[in-house]
Amino acid sequence: MTDVTVVGTGGMGAAIARNLVKAGFEVAAWNRDRSRLAPLLDVGVIEVEDPREVFAFGVVFSVLADDTAVREVFLDSGALQRAGEGAVHVNLATISPDLAEVAAAVHAEQHVGYVAGPMFGGVPVAEAGKLNIVTAGEPELMERVLPMLEAVSSRVWPVGRAPRQANVVKVAGQVLIASAIQSMSEAVAIGERGGVDARTLVELFTSTITPGPVYTNYGGLIAAAKYAPAGFTPVLGRKDVDLARAQAASTGMRLPVGDLLSELLTQAIEAGHEHADWASLADMQRHRDVPGATR
Repeated sequence: MTDVTVVGTGGMGAAIARNLVKAGFEVAAWNRDRSRLAPLLDVGVIEVEDPREVFAFGVVFSVLADDTAVREVFLDSGALQRAGEGAVHVNLATISPDLAEVAAAVHAEQHVGYVAGPMFGGVPVAEAGKLNIVTAGEPELMERVLPMLEAVSSRVWPVGRAPRQANVVKVAGQVLIASAIQSMSEAVAIGERGGVDARTLVELFTSTITPGPVYTNYGGLIAAAKYAPAGFTPVLGRKDVDLARAQAASTGMRLPVGDLLSELLTQAIEAGHEHADWASLADMQRHRDVPGATR
């Protein structure tokens, strides 16, 4: 009998599974590409071969890419119908608030608990067990899974009872991160074209005007023009920004900066950066010239 099953063992999911093992939990895992499980099996994780059996051990942490993957693995696969009594699904993915609402309702119909728990922090943060996890769900469910969440995070941030609330917070935060990357890209590009070293610019800005891990981490990538390996791609970034735009539109609001960010991320994808880190927005900015201008 294991304590928790991790569904989706890419960089984030694998780090979470390892930290759960380190914390003393018995962990199982399922991944569509079974070859990704091999390193986890070496540290004691148990493989789940059939995705419909992921709830066999009670609590599931899922770390999937998008709405489509969540629908396929949980809502359309029959997994919920085969869940045992007391099963709980903690969805750590960045999905649309609308799907979070649908998923919560479908889980309730099958008597499976549902907690939304989208994360802030990339793979290195996940590996260090320092994620910030935004949660929403019924208090008794969140209390049950809290020790597992605390094992993989620096802080858990409960924001309400309705699961969609956590996903609203996450997509709003993604707009902030994308804005920070683009703003730092523009500031560095201005300084570079004025003859100032990029590393000096980033150190100055992050020590004075824009302190914090987002500006510091992405500022370092921008200064070094280091966009691989990708921690988070422009494709995923555009997906999240567009989720925020859709959420805003559902409440009668437009996001001028969000609209621009979606366009800029599309340009980066079309320029061949789809597999690079979304810090590659800086590469686009460094080459964004006024038509007809000479340097």
